Amino acid sequence: MHHRPAEELASLLRLLREQAGMTQEELSFSSGLSIRTISDLERGRTTTPQRRSIALLADALCIEGDSLEHFRQAARGRSVAQCPSCSARLQLDELIGQKRSA
Repeated sequence: MHHRPAEELASLLRLLREQAGMTQEELSFSSGLSIRTISDLERGRTTTPQRRSIALLADALCIEGDSLEHFRQAARGRSVAQCPSCSARLQLDELIGQKRSA
């Protein structure tokens, strides 16, 4: 099953935020983005996030290296699952798989 890019970004952002041990409110404070913006991204309601927003989220979540590139690709609507070197890929696949079986 193919997931829409907004759904992949939503799942990835939520996963990275939770791995960082942050609430949406804490991420909002750290990034300077509104809670509404973060919530909309995590729910897949925002389909074309601004580059600046993605950069602020990446900085606040301390995303680096391959994970940063894959986060950016997901934000641009490219499939994260197409990038085998992505460290978050397996976790994202597991998360999506859990949603399918639920």
